[in-house]
Formats: sequence, structure tokens, C-alpha cells
Amino acid sequence: MDYLIPTYREWIDNHILLDVFSANSLKTLTEHMLLGRNYRIITETNTKTKLMLTYLWLMDVVKNAQEAFGESWQELLLNDLQNAPRKTDEQKNLMLWLIGLTKKTSENLDVRSPEFPEFMQTVLLHINDFFDAIDRRADVDTAWLLMMAGSATLNIRGSEKSKIGKQLEKAFIRSCLTILGLEENRHFWLNIQRDNEVERETDVEIATPRGRVRMEVGLIGPGNQEVIEDKIGRVGRNGVVLFDKVGDNTRIYDTAVNHNVKLIQIRNNQPLLELYRHLNPLVATELTPPPKIARDIHTIVHTLPDDIFRIRG
Repeated sequence: MDYLIPTYREWIDNHILLDVFSANSLKTLTEHMLLGRNYRIITETNTKTKLMLTYLWLMDVVKNAQEAFGESWQELLLNDLQNAPRKTDEQKNLMLWLIGLTKKTSENLDVRSPEFPEFMQTVLLHINDFFDAIDRRADVDTAWLLMMAGSATLNIRGSEKSKIGKQLEKAFIRSCLTILGLEENRHFWLNIQRDNEVERETDVEIATPRGRVRMEVGLIGPGNQEVIEDKIGRVGRNGVVLFDKVGDNTRIYDTAVNHNVKLIQIRNNQPLLELYRHLNPLVATELTPPPKIARDIHTIVHTLPDDIFRIRG
């Protein structure tokens, strides 16, 4: 059966509005954060575009399957996918979406590939009986396509959020410290692994006359304050935790005071100025006062070397 994979890849390659991992895109996202704005508005356009193209692809694939396999298209499509000798990433995803799962969900349910046909039979039996009971049997195929689209949504949103967040955190903190006049691998170091001296890894360490200050970045949503609590415990005295935004009635500020940690909210704030004020009396190097107005922030971010925003492993 034709899975239309070249067509789908062409759509993604040619019609995604923004390559979020390019230097220019990461500069734009970093500028938004330095201005206290919501960077997710930009990345959401990308994600929605990819989702819409994926929905179109699923519609076309299901149409092909219905023409090729008839009423039993779900089971026979799954069988065709399982028998494919060299599955593409798209086929691997499709096999999971076809039974309404993502890879993570299948692992949580402990449903492995050899068990997919049995799982499919169970779901089909239940759905058919249920739709018969409400007199909507004719709509099973449409609902099944929506179930596939729902699984694809979970898969793509989770993947996009993780990849974008990790790379943006690195680009953001590297650009912040560079703007303040610090040099990587001389005044600051990224992605420090745990060792005999420090038992937990951290995002950044910055040189001071008496050692190093640790820093963590957490681009999480308001409902994940436990992530920030964990990062407060990592950085230690005089450490810094930069975060996007937390919800109302949060207790992270009390926790930070108890640990003598500086919290810097990015959203609706001037994070670069706050970082400068905290680090200036601590570091061994005289810092460069940061720009404060939008025009100057735009200029300095977009004149930084592209290498600062390069994806590194």
C-alpha cells in the first residue's frame, strides 16, 4: 500500500513556517524571552502547522487503506505495517497511532508490538459494540481517524516541546552571559555533569573569586512548580534559577529564600537586568551593563555570533 511518505516529508520540509533550530529562529525566541514575552506563541504556529499537515496525511493514508483493504482496513493496515521489512519513522508512528497509542503510552500499558493485533481486536470489538448501542455504527471510521489524530497530537506536541525547550534553554543562557561580557569555557561552563565534588548535574557554572555560582534554566509551564523546586535544590547558595512562569499561590519563593537562591522570572520581566544585578557583585569579571529597551535588545541579540545558537549534541 502507498503510505505517501515522500509527500508528507515534502509538506513538512517545504511548509513548516519556521525552522526553530536555525540560528535566526533561536535569536528571535531569545529576544522574545529577554523582553519578557511568551516565546511559545511563535513555536505554537510551527506545531499547529505540523499537526495540520499530519492530519491531512492521516486522512490520505486512511483513504488508501479503505480502498485497498475494505471494511477491515484497520486490521489489515496494521498487518501490512507490521510486515514492512524496514519501517520508516512515519510507519512506526502510524502503527501506534492506528491503535490509539503513542510510544510512551504503549510502554506504560506494557503493550508491545507483537501484541498490537490482539489490542486492536479488543478496541475494535468495544468500539463497534458501543457505536451499535448508540446507533452510530456508520461513524466508526470517522471516529477512528479522530482517535489516530489524537494520538498523533500527543506524540508531536510532546516531541516538539521537549526538543525546542532543551535547545532554547541552552541558547538563552549562553546569549545572556555573553551579552553580560562573559566568555564560555573561561568565565562560564555549560552542562556540568555530577562528579565527586558535586552530586548533581547543572545547566551552568559561573566563575567567582571563591569558586563557582551554579545556574539552572526551567522553561516550564505554570503547573510544574515542582520542577523549579528541584532546581532550587541543585544550585546551592547564591545560585540562580531562571524560569518562564509559575502559577498563583506558589511557594517557590519561600523555598528560594530558605536556600539563599535567586529566582528570576522571565515572563513579564527584565530577566537580563535581574541576572546582571545578581551576578555583578559575585563574579570575578566586571560585567557589561545590559541593554534595557526593546530596540537595543533586538540589536544586540541579532548581532551575536551564530555559533552561540548552534545546536550542539
